[in-house]
Amino acid sequence: MVLQRPARGVRGWTTRTELRLKRSIQGDRPLIIATLVVVVLGVVIVSAPLQSYLDGRDRVDHLATQAAALDEANAQLEQRAEDLVEDDTIELLAREQLGLVRPGEVAYPLIPPQEGRPLIAPPRGPDAAEAEPWYRRWWNQLRGHPVD
Repeated sequence: MVLQRPARGVRGWTTRTELRLKRSIQGDRPLIIATLVVVVLGVVIVSAPLQSYLDGRDRVDHLATQAAALDEANAQLEQRAEDLVEDDTIELLAREQLGLVRPGEVAYPLIPPQEGRPLIAPPRGPDAAEAEPWYRRWWNQLRGHPVD
């Protein structure tokens, strides 16, 4: 079933459309629509440069922070270089880090005790039978050999 328009002449249809068009042009409606179109176009046009500006500002802040950290590291390295000019500092570092001694001196290295290190050999003594694997103890019991 196809819906048909009411029987009117073509002239009546165009007159109705013309009236609607005239009503929409009159009043404040065109001004409001034009203003909205201009605002939307302005936002679209300004959004890309604004985003570029904000990205650039963030990058400048990041690079400034990075430059400050590098300046601090540079100052520390300059201080270390000044300290390494003195002979006493160089001798102290050579003794502590490289283990160097002067001719005629005897070096005694101190080895700190290692707590909780594993034992290399299995324990011997009354618990030695328990150190044997279970299948060997079982086999010895079957053969009639006493477990030591």
